[in-house]
Amino acid sequence: MDLSKIAKPGSPKSKMIYHEDMDNLHIGTLDKHCYFIPFEKGEDPFADRESSKRFELLNGYWKFRYFDSVIDLEDEFVGQDTDNTIPVPSNWQLHGYDIPQYTNVLYPITFEPPYVPDEVPVGVYSKTYEYSNDGLDRILVFEGVDSCMYLYVNNDFVGYSQVSHCTSEFDITPFLKEGENLITVAVLKWCDGTYLEDQDKIRLSGIFRDVYVLSRPKKRLLDYRIVTDIDTGKGSADLSFTPYGSDAHITLYDPMGNVICEEDAKDSEETRLSVRDAKFWSAECPALYSLKIECGDEVVGEYVGFRKISIDNGVVKVNDVPVKFKGVNRHDSYPDTGYYCTNEQMLRDLQLMKQHNINAVRTSHYPDSPKFYQLCDKLGLYVIDEGDMESHGCVDVYNDFKWSANNGYNGIALIASDDRFKKAILDRAESLVKRDVNRPCVLFWSLGNESGYGTNMKAAGELVKELDNTRLLHYESLHHLDDTSNAVLDVYSQMYTSPEGMQKYLENMEEKRPFILCEYCHAMGNGPGDLEDYHEVFYSNERFCGGFIWEWCDHSVILGTTPEGKIKYGYGGDFGERHNDGNFCMDALVYPDRTPHTGLLETKQVYRPVRVSKGEGRYEFEFKSFLEHVSPSDIFKCHYEVEYDGGKKDGKDISFDLKPLGKCLIELPELSEFDDKDAYVRFIFSYAEDTDYCKKGYEACFDQVRIGVFDVKENKTKAEYSQPKVSEEPLNITVDVGDVKYIFSKRFAKIISITRNGKELLQKPLEFNFFRAPTDNDSPRGDWYRAHLNDYIIKGYNTEVTSADTKAFIKQKQTFGWSMYQPFATIDVVYTFSSEGLDIHCDLEAGNKLQFLPRFGLRLFLDKNYDKVSYYGYGPYESYIDKHRADYIGNFEARVSDMHEDYIKPQENSSHYGCRHVTVTDGDGKVSFTHENGLSFNASEYTQEELAGKRHNYELERSGFTVLCVDAYMAGVGSNSCGPMLKECYRVPLPKLTADFHMIIS
Repeated sequence: MDLSKIAKPGSPKSKMIYHEDMDNLHIGTLDKHCYFIPFEKGEDPFADRESSKRFELLNGYWKFRYFDSVIDLEDEFVGQDTDNTIPVPSNWQLHGYDIPQYTNVLYPITFEPPYVPDEVPVGVYSKTYEYSNDGLDRILVFEGVDSCMYLYVNNDFVGYSQVSHCTSEFDITPFLKEGENLITVAVLKWCDGTYLEDQDKIRLSGIFRDVYVLSRPKKRLLDYRIVTDIDTGKGSADLSFTPYGSDAHITLYDPMGNVICEEDAKDSEETRLSVRDAKFWSAECPALYSLKIECGDEVVGEYVGFRKISIDNGVVKVNDVPVKFKGVNRHDSYPDTGYYCTNEQMLRDLQLMKQHNINAVRTSHYPDSPKFYQLCDKLGLYVIDEGDMESHGCVDVYNDFKWSANNGYNGIALIASDDRFKKAILDRAESLVKRDVNRPCVLFWSLGNESGYGTNMKAAGELVKELDNTRLLHYESLHHLDDTSNAVLDVYSQMYTSPEGMQKYLENMEEKRPFILCEYCHAMGNGPGDLEDYHEVFYSNERFCGGFIWEWCDHSVILGTTPEGKIKYGYGGDFGERHNDGNFCMDALVYPDRTPHTGLLETKQVYRPVRVSKGEGRYEFEFKSFLEHVSPSDIFKCHYEVEYDGGKKDGKDISFDLKPLGKCLIELPELSEFDDKDAYVRFIFSYAEDTDYCKKGYEACFDQVRIGVFDVKENKTKAEYSQPKVSEEPLNITVDVGDVKYIFSKRFAKIISITRNGKELLQKPLEFNFFRAPTDNDSPRGDWYRAHLNDYIIKGYNTEVTSADTKAFIKQKQTFGWSMYQPFATIDVVYTFSSEGLDIHCDLEAGNKLQFLPRFGLRLFLDKNYDKVSYYGYGPYESYIDKHRADYIGNFEARVSDMHEDYIKPQENSSHYGCRHVTVTDGDGKVSFTHENGLSFNASEYTQEELAGKRHNYELERSGFTVLCVDAYMAGVGSNSCGPMLKECYRVPLPKLTADFHMIIS
């Protein structure tokens, strides 16, 4: 609706005409430029910006009025008083106004650009500002406003701006009067820019980044450009500096604070500085020089990193060394502050990344706060800096409901060549580059995300190359509706390509660019489970330059707390949205409060900087560096320890000399004492000194290598001999072996009772288990429910009871199914009873309905007092066949109550893979399982039915039992919620399998 036609002429509301005008994106704003904060001459320009006398932070409580529709806004809304306030920065949905909405692909509004719904909500912010004319201009800066803003000072319209995650600056000096002034900002929830901001996130609105005023002279530094060049052979570097708007005097300091050189620089002219014996910047060694820029009575501090990024024969190099990006995608998302990130929050994120061996971050899918990049410069992270651009929803707009259009997913490119959007797309690319152009951490510009490819994207890429030709250009251009060339892009980018698909890329002889996975290993819930597979592919060819895990943090909004004080995290569908995408925003390596998922621990190990393997000699080991610019032996100490079945021995510190990307050999002949044991040596690498992200002694990584030649055999109990006694009735078979009695029901085809000295062990019958509470990555879950793995009907046939020597046997054919179909599984099972325990042998044949089973094993319901677990296998964290690099083989003990991984959307968790034996005890009795080839087990207070049936972790109810699941087969977890299908080698093999279980009651 054209507000100018319904509002009083000349009124503040009548000026609100630009949010549906794609030709007028910014009104009254200053030109785009690099980020910097001026200080007064004599101040330290490298101090926090809040200490500058030229900087006035306007954060705090602003008066606030909210309207469900901009139509309801008064014509003369400026100056209307209210007692309501809201913190700035923040999102108004987190303060009682409107509701959040989580949508991934689908647009939150009807697709009819440039228009938005007439009932577009608006928030009106106001704050007083004291002004005294000191001859300095006042520049009002907004670092982030979603989705657009109209600015008024006193009763005057100052301007309009959009692009939620980019900076908007206004010279408000002409509108100020001596004394108190009123700043008013009307923020609309949607505008024509909303069509370009369809990012996968919880949708929130408002002024969500810092707001401040800069006091500046009329003749001033407007912009500047720093370009570095290095000669790695000579160890030298050059710096070119070009100021705009003013002459400048520049002084360069080395990382120790020593003056290297100083020069005068003329307005719009390049000045070059040379540095001998330069320290180069990289993620592993983020050496920063300091450049002081003096212009009249202002001084600016800028950090400089001497580095270069290049492509050599299809190989991405940093400082002439091939590099692998071990990255993550990161959103601005916090459960309490929404899109607003404090310095401390951003620092904590980046420190956690560095602690977990992450060396790169993609700012998905928009530019972050300017301070974020300064932190990346300091800590050392490579950055793909991404434009505020995503039109993912076009794929559903383009297709009909059945997706019968010939171009299918290519419909995502609906506006990629639409001339109406060209100006806005170029504007976003320009904003990205001009603000962050001087940041050494930025190695790539990215045009945006999931918007398809076409003429608009090509033009944006060409603009980026005009503005900066020193960095690489990234964009995933796979989907298109025309044949626009993507040659402007420097790398070939894909998402969620399988490892096998990556190998096929090398077969394309026409494509010579490096390959990058801008998203991979979708880390949703219990996952990802295929990280190591990708690592192997990345290092199989230098043209693979790495990837960025999706994603860093679970997105959530706090709904409240339980009576016990547990935080209730909400996701899609919890807010009363019109449409939503459920828990697809809970897809990350850390929980909303930044507690690491086990997936982050897995990432840390797969991304580890040093790997150890067995050498050729009996007690020889090879250390291999995966650091590219720094010697691991300069920053890490190494210590080893030995784990063996039943024990552990501490070793010693090891001296090693390991160069970047190099190898070295060490020998440990003292390990010969473990030759007769099932033993493993674990090498632990820890930081030798404090860093900006961890303390001395922090464990960077480990590697474990088997050293014993001991032939593992199943450890069966050496029990005192007892002859089994068998009695058979029409429905039940009873077997007594010493002080243990078993009752097998022919009717229910289960062992329904196990007692020891008259004390019942089973709280429910022992049963075969095929089902697990589906993980977010379990895409076949629908078939599992259709086959009724979770609530099957069992039938037993042809029961035979025999005895031989010291053993008794029950043989039975058992089928498992439900109504409608043939059984999903048929098992020929043999139960063997002896003094050594209970052995169960199974030959299983599956029906034709399932691709694979989630598991095959036994489930026992024990008294809840059986709450202590000990095991020898992969621990201490949950582990699976494809997700156990964060774990190591050892002897572990735990309480059942401590073994639950509390995923916000409940699902299968806390199984332990590769266990030789496990024992659960109440302090008196014990239940043990052993297997020479290893088994998986899970001990929990929750049933799989409870985990599968609840939407949120805070809704879970304990079963009142200890539920022990012992699995001969447990499927991997993979990353198939948005990625390739689980690999065959990680599935439960079908249609036939054989399994054995050995159970001991003592």
